[in-house]
Amino acid sequence: MANIFTNAAKARENTRNNTAIHSEIRAIESAVLAGVDAGFLTATVSSGTIMTDNTDYYKAYYGIVDDRALIDQIDVVIRYFRDLGYSIKLSESTSTFNTLVWTIAW
Repeated sequence: MANIFTNAAKARENTRNNTAIHSEIRAIESAVLAGVDAGFLTATVSSGTIMTDNTDYYKAYYGIVDDRALIDQIDVVIRYFRDLGYSIKLSESTSTFNTLVWTIAW
């Protein structure tokens, strides 16, 4: 019998802000390429992106608010780079204390 109702995975995929995810990934990729060119083994992205400049992502990541959609977007970015073999983590910005910082290593 054919399913007439969407499954959970498809529902989650359809609610993702793919523009935010794509933009974040491209910004981190640019930082990685710049780091490689400079001979570094890590890159940090602390501003200039949707997820690093928006306090809503910070609040969701640290559980201040319950926003599963934003956590899912963060998880997609992390999974993308981990699948490529990178080490990637999020931390709190020490200059704002309410935004995120990406650190990626290779």
